[in-house]
Amino acid sequence: MNPVLGSDSYHQLERKAMSTKGTIVFDIIGTCFSLDKPSQKLIELGAPPYAMQLWFAQTLRDAFALSHAKQYQPLKDILQAELPRSLAVLGIEAGEEQRSQVINAFAELELQPGAQIAFQTLSSAGWRLVALTNGSEESTRKLLEQANVLPFFDRILSCDTVQRTKPHPDVYTLAKQDSDGEVWMVAAHAWDIMGATLAGIRTVFITQEEKAFLAVYPQPDRVAVNLVEAANQIVQ
Repeated sequence: MNPVLGSDSYHQLERKAMSTKGTIVFDIIGTCFSLDKPSQKLIELGAPPYAMQLWFAQTLRDAFALSHAKQYQPLKDILQAELPRSLAVLGIEAGEEQRSQVINAFAELELQPGAQIAFQTLSSAGWRLVALTNGSEESTRKLLEQANVLPFFDRILSCDTVQRTKPHPDVYTLAKQDSDGEVWMVAAHAWDIMGATLAGIRTVFITQEEKAFLAVYPQPDRVAVNLVEAANQIVQ
């Protein structure tokens, strides 16, 4: 294990000793952590490779709809409610135990390649890292802890706090609070980058998942193929 990550206190003291250049806000699900594990569970049920993308997109759609209608519900609850319908659309029959295995895979998400290097690069350069997620604070903390990167993050902010899902402006306002210097948002979702841009946050869009940005959205400040390139662009 990386010796820096082996000591939370050492890393925190190292970060405090530096002047803070600003704050980097990271989306978590799909940006910092891969959805490969739940995707594999779906494939094992006989679903096509795009099943994860369909299910997650439908989940986000209905999360946005509930938030817009002022009937916010936690992301995990919507994922669970959405899964049987997504499977039915795909013609996949799955029992409750099989569906639970797919849902439980979200607690085992793994870091995207290079994520740890990106966090180290930014932290060493004097940037403060914040997680901003549609998921819960508890589940996000566990993911970061399991991946041995929790010490890099000063705060974990969940949409549950404001009862609005990204890209609602209130979520990005939450991220901007207590932030000194520049504020950047790093995300692999164009809609998330759009929301941050409209909230006055500088942005880096990661093309790893969606490949291209959306022309009708306000454009990001930077575009990168992965987290390492995003970190290098910000530092430079």
